Amino acid sequence: MVEAIRDLDINIDKDEVCHLLGYRKGRGPKASISSLIDEKIDKANDLIQPSCFYQFMDIKEVASPRVVLENGIRITVTSDVLSWALAPCQQAAVFVSSIGDGLESRVGQLMEQGEVLKGTILDAIGSLAADNAASCLQDKVQEMAKSEGAEITLRYSPGYCDWDITEQRAIFKVMDSTQTGIELSEDCLMTPHKSISGLIGLGWGDRNRIRLTPCRFCTRKDCSSRR
Repeated sequence: MVEAIRDLDINIDKDEVCHLLGYRKGRGPKASISSLIDEKIDKANDLIQPSCFYQFMDIKEVASPRVVLENGIRITVTSDVLSWALAPCQQAAVFVSSIGDGLESRVGQLMEQGEVLKGTILDAIGSLAADNAASCLQDKVQEMAKSEGAEITLRYSPGYCDWDITEQRAIFKVMDSTQTGIELSEDCLMTPHKSISGLIGLGWGDRNRIRLTPCRFCTRKDCSSRR
C-alpha cells in the first residue's frame, strides 16, 4: 500500500545553495548576489509544495546484479551496487518524492524573460529542496525502522552508481501516477522535474553491515555524490 507524506518542513541552507552554484567555502558570492540568493530562498518557500510517497516491499531474492522485490506486485531491479547494499536487508522502501511544479514554472518564466541569473539561482534552490524532501522521507523511514528494531541503508536512486536511469520503470510499476502526481516519460524523465525516485533498504541483521556505504569500495574519488 502506498503511503503519502505531505506536511514536510523543507529547510533551504544558503551555504548549500552557494555550493550548488559553484561557490567554494571561504569564497562566497559578492554582496549583490548574496542578497539575490536570500530573496530567491524566500520566494521559493511560497513555490515549493513537497510530497513523498512510499511503500514497503519484501526482498525476495538477491543474486547480483539482480534484486527481486514483491508486495502484491513483483519487480526486479538490476545493479551490482544495489544488490551489494541490499544483501543484508529483508525489506525495501520504494519511493518517489517531489516539490511540485510551481518553482519549475517560475524558473521557466524567468528564463523566458531573460532573467538568467535569477532563474539559475531559483533552479539550484529547487534542486536542493527536492533532495531535502527525499531526505525527509529517509528520516521517516529511519524512524519507522528504529521502532521495529531495524536499520536502514543509504538512499539509492536510478542514475547513480551503476543503477541505470531506465530502472525507474520498475519503481513506477508500484507507484500510481494518479495518486502521486509524478509521471514518468518514455525517456525515463520525471514530471515535475524536481522529483526523486529510489529505494531504501531495511534489515534486522548486522546493523553495521547495513549502514556501510559502497562508496568505500569505489575508485571514483572525484564523484560529487560520494558519501
